[in-house]
Amino acid sequence: MAEDSITQQSSAAEASTLSVSSKEGAVGFVERAWRRLTESSHERLLRESAADHLRRHPGERVLDIESCVPGEEVTMAGSVTSVGNLSEEHPALEIELSDTTGRIFVVWLGRRRIPGIHVGRRMVIHGRLNCVSEHPTVFNPRYELLPD
Repeated sequence: MAEDSITQQSSAAEASTLSVSSKEGAVGFVERAWRRLTESSHERLLRESAADHLRRHPGERVLDIESCVPGEEVTMAGSVTSVGNLSEEHPALEIELSDTTGRIFVVWLGRRRIPGIHVGRRMVIHGRLNCVSEHPTVFNPRYELLPD
């Protein structure tokens, strides 16, 4: 008889665990559905870029530009909003990379252009964030061009 009550208690505990996990699953589904309905196409592309990068590079989390700390190595995803050269006499390609939280400048010293980098291109960069000027900059980062 004592065994029956223990079995009934464990069955009740398992049932409550199942109902909690199904409720969490329903909440997760609703949150994902709401996000998909309300996010812009730009936000969706950046979210998908970050998820895709995490699949290819486990442990290397993509951060929002706003949450990056100067002096640390960072991985960021965004869209190129401008492309230019810093000066005519010294080759240096400068781009502005933006996500929904902010913008940074990315500079490749010794390069005048990089094939595939153009305004509107989505990319992921990885490098050390510097704030030696008035705006945050990453010099010579590792980069990955994402499909247009």
